Amino acid sequence: GLKQELFHRHKEAQQCCRPHNLPLLCAAQQREMEAVEQRIREEQRMMDEKIVLELDQKVIDQQSTLEKAGVSGFYITTNPQELTLQMNLLELIRKLQQKESESEKAFS
Repeated sequence: GLKQELFHRHKEAQQCCRPHNLPLLCAAQQREMEAVEQRIREEQRMMDEKIVLELDQKVIDQQSTLEKAGVSGFYITTNPQELTLQMNLLELIRKLQQKESESEKAFS
């Protein structure tokens, strides 16, 4: 939205500009557009970092909850191999629960 607004503003300025000032105006507008694009990239990077930190916290919360519940194999860790093992354990638990649910429906 910001980029589009800037583009429209630039276009209007170019239409009102005198021909001999046009190269200066275009150069200034190019610098302004590059600055806006850099700001957008920085904001996106910061948002991505924030999301990753929030996801990391969710993982820690989940590990803590499962550890407190006494589920074997779960404890707070950031080790990628241990995280993969925990994810596989969760997937196994989910599949077992799904099979159990299907069995209960068959006997109902």
